[in-house]
Amino acid sequence: MRTALLILGICLFIAGPAAKIYHLDHANSYMIASGLGLVMITALGFMKKKDSEN
Repeated sequence: MRTALLILGICLFIAGPAAKIYHLDHANSYMIASGLGLVMITALGFMKKKDSEN
C-alpha cells in the first residue's frame, strides 16, 4: 500500500509540469495536483515504516 501511494504521489508530481509544458487545458489544476503529490511524497518520506517482525 505504501508503495502504491508513493507511485501515485510521483505521478501527480510529474503531471503538473508536464501539463504546463504541453499547454494542456486547466494546467493550473494539474499544478495543484502536483503540489498534493509533493506533499504525499514528503509525508511518506518522514513516516516511519512499521516493523513486520513480532
